[in-house]
Amino acid sequence: MKIALRFRCVRLFLLGVFLICTQQLSAEEAKKVYDLPLDQLANFEVVSASRFKQKSSEAPSSVEVLTAENIRSYGWRTLADALNSIRGVYIRNDRNYTYLGNRGFSRGGDYNSRTLIMIDGRRMNETIFDSGFIAEEFMLDMNLIERIEYIPGTGSSVYGANALLGVVNVITKRGRDIDGVRLGGEAGSLDTYRGRVTFGKQWKNGAELLLNGSHFSSHGNDRLFFPQFSDINGGIAQDMDQERTSRGFGKFSFGDFTLQGGYVDRLKRIPTAAFGAIFNDRDYYSVDSQGYLDLDYLTQINADLGLEIRGFHHWYDYYAITPYDGNEDVDVLDRIINFEGADARWWGGEVKLTGTQFEHHKWVAGVEVQHDGRQHYSGYDITPPSPGFSVHNNGWRVGAYFQDEFRITKSLLLNAGLRLDHHHMLDNLQLNPRIGLIWDITPSFTAKLLYGSAFRAPNVLEHDLNTAKAKPVADEQVKSYEAVAEWYPGGGVKLLGTVFYNDMARVIVQDPATFNSVNAGKFNTLGFELGMEKLWDNGRQLKLTWTHNNTRDLTFNGGGWAYDSPKNMVKAHYAEPLFNNRLRIGFEEIFVDERRTLSDTLAPSYHLFNINLALTKPIYGFQASLGVYNVLDQHFKVVGGPEHNDQGQDTLTMDGREVRFRLEYGF
Repeated sequence: MKIALRFRCVRLFLLGVFLICTQQLSAEEAKKVYDLPLDQLANFEVVSASRFKQKSSEAPSSVEVLTAENIRSYGWRTLADALNSIRGVYIRNDRNYTYLGNRGFSRGGDYNSRTLIMIDGRRMNETIFDSGFIAEEFMLDMNLIERIEYIPGTGSSVYGANALLGVVNVITKRGRDIDGVRLGGEAGSLDTYRGRVTFGKQWKNGAELLLNGSHFSSHGNDRLFFPQFSDINGGIAQDMDQERTSRGFGKFSFGDFTLQGGYVDRLKRIPTAAFGAIFNDRDYYSVDSQGYLDLDYLTQINADLGLEIRGFHHWYDYYAITPYDGNEDVDVLDRIINFEGADARWWGGEVKLTGTQFEHHKWVAGVEVQHDGRQHYSGYDITPPSPGFSVHNNGWRVGAYFQDEFRITKSLLLNAGLRLDHHHMLDNLQLNPRIGLIWDITPSFTAKLLYGSAFRAPNVLEHDLNTAKAKPVADEQVKSYEAVAEWYPGGGVKLLGTVFYNDMARVIVQDPATFNSVNAGKFNTLGFELGMEKLWDNGRQLKLTWTHNNTRDLTFNGGGWAYDSPKNMVKAHYAEPLFNNRLRIGFEEIFVDERRTLSDTLAPSYHLFNINLALTKPIYGFQASLGVYNVLDQHFKVVGGPEHNDQGQDTLTMDGREVRFRLEYGF
């Protein structure tokens, strides 16, 4: 069975190679294509890999970039949808939050704390759980996104804590990109609706403003079946999947200054009875609110020296209401209502210099300071009243970094960086290097050898809820090695191959005997990625990737196959412009291999096939799109976390086919 599955992955991948490499163009079309699309593929600029602009082929990473055009072509509804299209990335939703897996590594209940999520280079992971939100709890509507830059692997040498397995930087649009008012609405399956208003403008004096507000609501699946609870309401969770979100975002730029901020408030009812909750009880829900303000000053001191100074203030509030049974061992229900809550406030700033004074060198140096002014986490029973726990923390994070891009020869580039961090949750300083040797073997073929290390400090739960006699929790560490080959043979074609090895040590896990957080986890990942993409000058796109990895858990599993780690992922994307590019149809196929669950069973492999039809050129000011998601109506299963496995749910069944219609009017 496994051999047949691997053969199917190889066969699908090779079919894509054949389609790309055998594509024929007319002479006139080839003349247009062989230059412009190639430049777009090989020479697009990225900023996330090194904190300054550089060609993607010169970045010390196998960077992946998704554009606003990609978002429109494939109808991605959330940041999670977009990230799910990226090689090596997979998504898991537990009907409360959405989680990110990176190259075969995923930990249930980590709230994406091992991936750094940013908006315009600003850290968005909050300071209680280190959550990095990516679905409806994310702060931005998709219409605001200019592009998404994904940097796989370690990023602590540039960004500090949490950049353990990857960095996601979401670049927002500017006021000029909207140029007026846009009113948008969505309606879809499961009683899902969204309303949105966006304003953008650039004035003659250079001032620029972007404003956006939206509200989302979804009734969700009104009848979810959980066989583990068949003795309660027949195992049906009735009207327990509702979700609603309100968002606001604004950005104002004038001269060298940019002021921006955002806010999101989201409520989700939880149908899974996780954490021992009473099944089918409508009082089980969670609420997350997050916001920030950021003032940035960016200027060029002279032709060879740039300066950026910024200050920020963030806040995060969370609470969950959980009804549970106080008489678990008897038949009489003793309904107790529990409150869990957190509130955090943090502020800080950064000073960054970018210089090119020295021949063949481009460098960046900076200092980041963040004060976690309040980190409060508590829990107690409301009815009947009963005391619980309440922990408080605060302290400073300080990081100093330096990165240099040295062109040794015309074809050989050395990118080296180092960052020193102090984190108030740790007793020791963190020093993390990164080095990349980039060789342009030919003008169209580039090879990269990359090494980096990264760390993650314990969050409030891991740091403050252990027993008094427990050993202090230290930092998680990872060392990452990667070889990358990129070939641009012409005709708008890009071919990519990577081999990677991650060595993760001191991973924070829960001791099964004491339930304390301990640095006992150890994981190794060895894998490769193959990718190919072709762009035509009329906007047609064909893209195919295959990721294979072998992630081993050396913690309690004796080096066996790690939990929630698909060994193969194959992803195919095809977008075709129609009727002189007035319409665009996009096809997305995602294959995820079987995964091991916490109870040592298997979650079956699955295919996710999506189709999106979009009106790309306005008609009397109107634009529209129709997306059909999970076309094959597969109720595939994702791996449950520890909070579900304790309830006998080693897997969770996802929804079937969904339809979403969008309409926008601009004036």
